[in-house]
Amino acid sequence: MEICIPYHLEVAAAGSDAEYIPLYRKLTLKSAKVVANKAITGNDSTYYTFTLVNGSTTLATRKTQVADGSLAEGVSETLALSGGAGLDFADLGELKINCAASGSSSEPVDLTFLLVFEPRREV
Repeated sequence: MEICIPYHLEVAAAGSDAEYIPLYRKLTLKSAKVVANKAITGNDSTYYTFTLVNGSTTLATRKTQVADGSLAEGVSETLALSGGAGLDFADLGELKINCAASGSSSEPVDLTFLLVFEPRREV
């Protein structure tokens, strides 16, 4: 049984923020998607870095530098997950979404994440 959690992230232009999503039970992150509600243009001097984090483990990263590409409005992207055991969340854990601005982008952030979990069984 999958548990899907949508999360909307808005950050002012050139802003940085960290948001936390509380999780109510032991879960394993299986998939993460992101879609821009407003496009963010790829740029090497004014870009954003988005990360999904569990504790001190980074699970996924997406930048908006030219090499990584723009985030097109209305186009869903699947984020590559890594982190091994970090993909497992404890009871009453939390997933952190970081948004870090580099430079002074004039584009605000308006993204929706879709996080797909499965219940985690004890062995």
